Amino acid sequence: MLSQSTPQEIEPPEDSTVVGTGKGGVGKSTVAAHLAGQSAADGHRTLLVCVTGQDDDDLGIKRHGRGTHPPGAPTIDGEGLYRAIHDRTPLQPIREVRPNLDVLPGGPKVAELANLLMLRMMQEGPAVVLSLARALAPIAPLYDRIVFDSAPESDSLEQLVLASARTLIVPTRSDVSSINGMERISRNFMAVKQQVNPHLQMAGAFLYGSNRSATLMHASVRRDVRQTLGDSTPILDTIVGYREVPARNARKKGLLFSEYAELLPQSATPADVKAGRATDADIVPDSIVPLAKEMRELNQEITEFCRRAA
Repeated sequence: MLSQSTPQEIEPPEDSTVVGTGKGGVGKSTVAAHLAGQSAADGHRTLLVCVTGQDDDDLGIKRHGRGTHPPGAPTIDGEGLYRAIHDRTPLQPIREVRPNLDVLPGGPKVAELANLLMLRMMQEGPAVVLSLARALAPIAPLYDRIVFDSAPESDSLEQLVLASARTLIVPTRSDVSSINGMERISRNFMAVKQQVNPHLQMAGAFLYGSNRSATLMHASVRRDVRQTLGDSTPILDTIVGYREVPARNARKKGLLFSEYAELLPQSATPADVKAGRATDADIVPDSIVPLAKEMRELNQEITEFCRRAA
């Protein structure tokens, strides 16, 4: 979407972070939701913008009806984001999904933005990459922090998000395809920084969903990350371990890991299930406690690295 001509710069909000990488399935949306959720819980007015075609619902907006929707046309499934950019109007997020947390959800409609942007580029040139930044600018002063969940679907959507933020944080898993997937966001990062958003900084990268005791493998992954993103790329220390059952249960309930962990004292037991007083879904696994702790530590480290970079 970007070319040799340089669009007029729009300075991004002070505390704005993209969670993005070139491959899906590496924990990107989960981390973005938890990063925004913890920021709000810490008392900061926070906005989460999901520029992704995936219908992720870690916060229970669609499945559990959380938040106050703006009047008029639907906002879920990416409709609100698409409409704001199509109509050149300010973003209208869903309010108070959690206290202090507003969200503009992603979904299938976001995928149509790529075609819209390509059509406009023929008339307007590469300035279309600033479409999201323009839609965000009128409401950005309302927030202390803005978090973007970036789509791995296309270069144009990735550039749209990178043009709107100050810092980029990159998650990865240990497999080769995840490492290789970072090459694309690295290219888009450099293109956006050089042509559109000189304020953009690489805050760092981190390994997600791995065995925390596999230290030799982690060292190898860190070398691969720096080879892909650059030798000076900061690498975060915190690793959130792979615990599929509590992570899946929390998402089905539309709860952050810390919120799910709070239900542990009221958890049903296997005896309750056997007696017909509860179902398996009513059992809160003990493993949610370390999972919530590790995610909290990761979010704190991400916040610190982003502040250093900005």
